[in-house]
Amino acid sequence: MRKYLFLFAITIFAQNSLGEILEIYTWKPYPGKAEQLLQDMNEAARVHSELGITVTISALSLGTTGDVDYVMSYEDLESWGRLKDANLQSAEWTAFLSETRSNPSGELVDSFSMTNHDLSNRSNPFSEPGQVVAFFRWQPASGAAGSEALRQGFAAAKVIHESLGARVETYQIMNGRDGVRDMMYIMIYDNYSHMASINEEMLTNSEWIAFQQAANSQPSQAATLLRSGIANMAGYFE
Repeated sequence: MRKYLFLFAITIFAQNSLGEILEIYTWKPYPGKAEQLLQDMNEAARVHSELGITVTISALSLGTTGDVDYVMSYEDLESWGRLKDANLQSAEWTAFLSETRSNPSGELVDSFSMTNHDLSNRSNPFSEPGQVVAFFRWQPASGAAGSEALRQGFAAAKVIHESLGARVETYQIMNGRDGVRDMMYIMIYDNYSHMASINEEMLTNSEWIAFQQAANSQPSQAATLLRSGIANMAGYFE
């Protein structure tokens, strides 16, 4: 079983290596150090952006106690490898790590990477000041059929949500503490008011209602929602 899962992960990684890759590091600030954590992240992002890595800092506004996501974006697998090597060889990054480890401002509580299902997408979509993201991490039903059903469901939902004015990106989880079969569905809004107006339209949108009814009628291909939340941009560096 372990061998199968390893081969499955390698195959998925190869299939999705042409598109955007995101690395997400979720940090929980130590008591009284929320401001220092943001300052440390801004300094880290400055170093990374000078190396060529795009960084978004996102405050998680629901479901956490002040957690912050540090998101590193790479255009594809080639740039991921090249820029990771550059980061390891950076004297400035080494010095930054040494300084922050002597006076840490937070605890790393989660990390994982994911690749965009849209292989033509090569850039971080969460890059405009004021943007808000709603994210949904799903676990597909077992087997290849479950994964394919979830991807098809994502594609159908994306058409509806983008017709209402949201931007949607979907991702394959590549590694981390949880399963590599998981997928992420994110909806990007200009601001909270934009988010509210679209969610209000969804309540009466006939296509969305029909989509939900169809999904609920297929329990054999049901996916499990593992986590959802909202994040708002606190900083962007490129």
